[in-house]
Amino acid sequence: MRPLKDLFFEEYWEIAFRKYSENDTVVNGKGTYKFDILRADKQFWYADPFLFKKNNRTFLFVEIFDNKTEKGIIGYSEFIDNHFTKPQPIIVENFHLSYPYVFEKDGNIYMMPETHEDGCVQLYRATDFPTKWTKDRILINDINAADTVIENDMIITSVVCPENDMSIDLVIYDQSLESCDYNPAYSKSLTKRGAGKVFTHREARIRPSQSCENGQYGCKLFFNKIDQCDKNGYRENIVSEITPKNIEVNGKRIRGIHTYARTSNLECVDVKSKKVNIFRLFYIIKRKLF
Repeated sequence: MRPLKDLFFEEYWEIAFRKYSENDTVVNGKGTYKFDILRADKQFWYADPFLFKKNNRTFLFVEIFDNKTEKGIIGYSEFIDNHFTKPQPIIVENFHLSYPYVFEKDGNIYMMPETHEDGCVQLYRATDFPTKWTKDRILINDINAADTVIENDMIITSVVCPENDMSIDLVIYDQSLESCDYNPAYSKSLTKRGAGKVFTHREARIRPSQSCENGQYGCKLFFNKIDQCDKNGYRENIVSEITPKNIEVNGKRIRGIHTYARTSNLECVDVKSKKVNIFRLFYIIKRKLF
């Protein structure tokens, strides 16, 4: 049963973006940072940003969430004239999709989105980048995995704990897609769930993670320095963190953050806000009846 306060008030996500330098990035975890915004509209909002550069063009891949169906699909946008274009759908399934982790390997471009509602970790391959994708194969089956990335050919995934979907086991798979003997690397954690692609900052490999402490989804972002990631063990330590108070978007109050992305000069976070939606109750009733 939804709380009464949620029937007309809708939480939604948008993509905040900015140019950055090594000395002026949210990864440093100090101060307030001004961002521009890729706005949601009445039906769709955007979350889980992943940036990918190809042929001197910068693409943004996102979850597009449909308020009418309450299901996510995958879309893309392009950075043109210092702004992102309106995201366009590219992958639609009969289950929820999110977290479109994109990478290139052996001349092919792949996407490994979150497909936990289908009970597996799936891989898609671009047949006409960035608009056309096909299912390539299932990497890991029979797993409730969320927010999966790759680091040094090791797969790092967040397995949602059934007793509390805010907490996860951080689980590592090796190059042969076998679960490492030491799993879980972290058990029933509220602070280790994946929050974006692993990246290099000041010669350190950094894995973003999101905090779901105090029952709040996306209350904080951590930046973790990876000290070890191989078949013998996984270790990381927090080097900085940011909260919604570190993000400034046109004077708007930000209520949550949970994914981070960057290129060499552009960084993004998704930001949560709240608004009145008088049609929300109608959408809820329609889904229940039909």
